[in-house]
Amino acid sequence: MRGNAGDKGKLKHDHDHAAPDGGRGRDHPAAPAPIDDTVLRDYLADALPSEQSARVEKALRDSAELRARLEEVRQNRADGQLHTLGAIWNRSRLTCPSRQQLGSYLLDALDPDLASYLTFHLEVVECPFCLANLADLKAQSQTAAVAHASRSRQRRILQSSQHLLGDDKRS
Repeated sequence: MRGNAGDKGKLKHDHDHAAPDGGRGRDHPAAPAPIDDTVLRDYLADALPSEQSARVEKALRDSAELRARLEEVRQNRADGQLHTLGAIWNRSRLTCPSRQQLGSYLLDALDPDLASYLTFHLEVVECPFCLANLADLKAQSQTAAVAHASRSRQRRILQSSQHLLGDDKRS
């Protein structure tokens, strides 16, 4: 009986170390991956799953060395200028005029000061977004002008031949 008690203890001990899949697998669960620079970059970019992000935050609270590494990664990452005032200003295009203002610029219907600024923005700064917008507006206005000329031509033809159509109606 004493041997049986030892066997039960052994079975319990083996069960404690069984794989999470109920003992069917041979591998033990892997320890969490170490927090390296790649993980820290992903953490800064908010690209980690919530569980891993929480693990990194806890480790950062507990380790001054890891906080120093995080600051080093922050300073050396490729998108380090991503959060500067200038980068935010450019990314949000805060100095770009609205499409309506660009349309008014094309029609020469702006206040002289605003027109002067738009000329500077388009010709000196050469803002690619505004230049593309302006090119699109020019293309639309040319298309509209062609369509208007076509409608006008059709109207003139109809008016010039209307008397002929009127005679056929009277007959």
